[in-house]
Amino acid sequence: MTSYPVSTLPARLNPHYLDLQDCRLFYVQGGLKSDSTPILFLHGWGISVEPYYETLNRLAQQHHVLAPDLPSFARSSYPKLIPDYDGYAKFLLSFLDALDLPQVHLVGHSFGGGIAITLSALVPDRVKSLTLLDSTGNPSVSLLETIPRRAVEMTAQLFLPKLELKLVEIPRVFSHNLLFNFGNVIQALLLSLKSDLTPRLTRIEAPCLLLWSKEDLTTPLSAAQEMAGKIPRARLVTVKEGWHEWGLWYPEKLSVLLLDFIHQVEQSDAIASRHF
Repeated sequence: MTSYPVSTLPARLNPHYLDLQDCRLFYVQGGLKSDSTPILFLHGWGISVEPYYETLNRLAQQHHVLAPDLPSFARSSYPKLIPDYDGYAKFLLSFLDALDLPQVHLVGHSFGGGIAITLSALVPDRVKSLTLLDSTGNPSVSLLETIPRRAVEMTAQLFLPKLELKLVEIPRVFSHNLLFNFGNVIQALLLSLKSDLTPRLTRIEAPCLLLWSKEDLTTPLSAAQEMAGKIPRARLVTVKEGWHEWGLWYPEKLSVLLLDFIHQVEQSDAIASRHF
């Protein structure tokens, strides 16, 4: 396995490895295990779970949370090309089976959102709730359009909080993936830009929260509005904080919104069970 330098884990998160077929999957886990359904958090394109540590640590203060490096990214070594979203979803289903988790509250950011959509559509009984953070899956911007849009976003984000995260931690993780996982980094980018998952949206049964920045140029708000109209039990919430990666720069706000939604779902299920 390639050496991968990592930052110190927050106190509430613990590292684990799980062998799945040809993939040794790395994940962090935190929070007290209880009767409540755990959160499964899927990171965005080109990076790993590491830039989300602050959000995950906040979630772990109130809920059980698990978050893997996606197969072949960072510490989750996998030698083969993963051709589509289904391939990632099947790995995660094996992950849930291996840990004996019948259901999860599924959260996916950007590319991780596309995987979350796929998993929710393929095995709806395994997903208690779904949260999509500026998700892929409804391509509305071409590659030629994306390049200048990303340039604008990345420049604008320099004026937002978490400068070290933007200038040190994320570039370190991304450069590692690009150097040691070039094939799947590029393939995942193509999936993000080209794969249309909208036919699957109607198959999502879980209550769904779409959390989106009004300023997102990579996956515009119009794409979120269209997705929300197709998912049967969807609610779209927008934030004014900036750009496609807003949740990384504002982890406190992201964790509050996530936990509020998940707790609402848990409470609704508890009430429904008492009246059954």
